[in-house]
Amino acid sequence: MNLLLIGFMIVVSLIQTIIWLFRNKAHMGIKYAIYHYLTVIKIRKAFLDANYYNKRFYFNNEIADLPKVKLEFSNSFSKATLFIENININKAIGDINISFALSNFVVDVAYLSNDENFHVFEIYDSNIDQQYKFDSFTSFKKQSDQIGNYSLFIDKSIEISLYGTLLVGQTGSGKTYALYSLILQMLTKKVHYNLYFADPKNSSLAVLGDKISKENTVTEIEGIIELLWRFNQSMIERKESIKEKLNTKLEGTYADFGYEPHIFIFDEFASFQTVLQTMEKKKRDEVMKLLSQVVLQGRQLGFFLWIVMQKSDASLLPTNLRENLPVKFVLGNAESQTYTTAFGNGVDIPEKNFKLGQGVFTCPIIAKRPRLCHFSYLNFDILKAVNHLNKGRGFCKNPRPTKQENHSFH
Repeated sequence: MNLLLIGFMIVVSLIQTIIWLFRNKAHMGIKYAIYHYLTVIKIRKAFLDANYYNKRFYFNNEIADLPKVKLEFSNSFSKATLFIENININKAIGDINISFALSNFVVDVAYLSNDENFHVFEIYDSNIDQQYKFDSFTSFKKQSDQIGNYSLFIDKSIEISLYGTLLVGQTGSGKTYALYSLILQMLTKKVHYNLYFADPKNSSLAVLGDKISKENTVTEIEGIIELLWRFNQSMIERKESIKEKLNTKLEGTYADFGYEPHIFIFDEFASFQTVLQTMEKKKRDEVMKLLSQVVLQGRQLGFFLWIVMQKSDASLLPTNLRENLPVKFVLGNAESQTYTTAFGNGVDIPEKNFKLGQGVFTCPIIAKRPRLCHFSYLNFDILKAVNHLNKGRGFCKNPRPTKQENHSFH
């Protein structure tokens, strides 16, 4: 009798083991199965903690009916796709801290499946170093050449199209070098980038601007306003020029028609705003109108405003401007209020001790919620690289846009 019982228990254990192996995809390897099992257990626990389940009754006992979970790891376990059943309860999936439940993994992209049966989360291991390290400008340019003319790389897993941009970070966060990395990429493109530099503190960006586009680099308040006005005039001329092109492609943008991008880089915007507030209302309104026109109309026309500052509080950056800058970066370990003003209320910021040049960002399509990023480490002489580019490509020292230049696109 005991032997019969033992045999029965062995059979039951064997069946349970087979079911476990099947559920956790042991055919992918025992390591895969263990990773799968431990991760799903943590996610199911997160469901319970967040009360994300349907209540069911089974033999008069109330039970928690948890959503189904599917998980698919990459071969290297560096990435995975997580599917969580859409159980249609009066509770948002966002109430579950998925990143916390996934330990080292953080959510990269989240969306609803086409049939709306599953919430899909693309996740990746945050411990894997995504930062590029360039010891020479040659290696930097080689990487930049692999990216399209109207796109910029951030790290090994992220490249973005051109948008109006907000770059926030305290001193020492790596904000300035992040900007250098993006500017250098622009200078290596086959398409000419028209760069404008406003630096009210007359710091290193002004020095770089003088090398790249001296006539479009200003530090004094009145000069910045005049430069902003010229930037708008060029945009208006582009608007008239591109209007004819839209007859061939109604939703086309400047890039579809081969136009050159114009980037207005506004460093230390808070300093400018502080002085502007001391001016007469008519002047303040004029400046705000110029800024608003760029952020609202510039995307299709190829005119982009980049605002760089240490904080983005409403007192320093008007809400209508901030909300209409599609790309937002916050570098370094910022205060919770900084994240709130940049990304809005209720955002889930990955809990990490951000290193130099590391932070989070949002961007249309690729990062609707804050996503980790790590800008490149540039271990070469940046000014020497700029001088080399100016000499090699023959950049004009006075690239002030004119009607004649704009008409040359026809």
